[in-house]
Amino acid sequence: MNRKHRQQQTDDFRYRGRAVTRVTHEERKKLKRRMGTQRYHARLGMEFDRELKMGGIIRWCPMAWLRPIASIGLHLTGLWWPGRRNYLSVRVREESFTLARLPASFDGFTILHLSDLHFDLDRDFPAVLARVLETIRGRYDIVAITGDFNNYTVHRTTEALRCTARMVRQSLSAPAYGVLGNHDSLLDVPAFEEAGIRILLNESVTIRRGGDSLLLAGIDDPNIFKTGDLASALAARNPGEPCVLLAHAPACFAEAASKDVDLLLCGHVHGGQICTPGGGILPWRNWRFPHHVRRGRWREGELQGYTSFGTGACGIPIRFNCPPEVTLIRLKAGASHDAGGVK
Repeated sequence: MNRKHRQQQTDDFRYRGRAVTRVTHEERKKLKRRMGTQRYHARLGMEFDRELKMGGIIRWCPMAWLRPIASIGLHLTGLWWPGRRNYLSVRVREESFTLARLPASFDGFTILHLSDLHFDLDRDFPAVLARVLETIRGRYDIVAITGDFNNYTVHRTTEALRCTARMVRQSLSAPAYGVLGNHDSLLDVPAFEEAGIRILLNESVTIRRGGDSLLLAGIDDPNIFKTGDLASALAARNPGEPCVLLAHAPACFAEAASKDVDLLLCGHVHGGQICTPGGGILPWRNWRFPHHVRRGRWREGELQGYTSFGTGACGIPIRFNCPPEVTLIRLKAGASHDAGGVK
């Protein structure tokens, strides 16, 4: 079956109805092999318990009530339209990281970092993002998406899957890799991979340039589901090989530092999404990591990290004092203490 025919099948069938009903027995077996039996059952068990607890018999995500209720108050206070304009004003941010072990052949290697798309939150967002991505077409070598493709944790539709597939086909100009967030389901993986995004389930891929290599590793959500397995993700790493790790949240920063990871790319926090004029953010109870790793670039020992401000928004399509972003992460060869950002 050729790629075009497979893609047509994907659009016509896989994305109709709930994705869970479209996962075959063979796809489940493959996911179990990739995740490991224990983590596979742990993740699906937590997903099932969460959906049953939150959605109940009617399977209605409580977050679905948030937008209409919050929008009333925001309209009355005049904050809805400025907040939504901010949400739809996606900026391109550029950051450079100097990695001591990076071979000269990878100097300038650029990763397009997207995070927290929450594609099913607002119908205008996918077209806005597509226009932004068109302005940087061809400027990156790979794409890294650090989770939360979906907004609704109880999957009522597959809109996010359709939007993701469209983005891959029409807006991305390089191979795409990703990890799952806490709003995503393990059973979405076959659909994402059919669309063209390789999901790293505690796995890695080796990127080569001539005789040199760079390990791109990814772990499952380390913050809410806690089903990440960094040891498995790094199992294929060669001695002295530079490593870029993808994770949905920065909760794994200390372990990543202890495992000699060079760069961690993550998201989850949205930079706060709704911040004070001075940029202050309110802590949420599910942020199980310290303040210094919650947004932007940071360092933990020899580990460098970047926590995205998020490309979309969660719950309500508004932002204040915290612009959404797509980020061009440029790798440079040399002494890591020379690393610097390009704003």
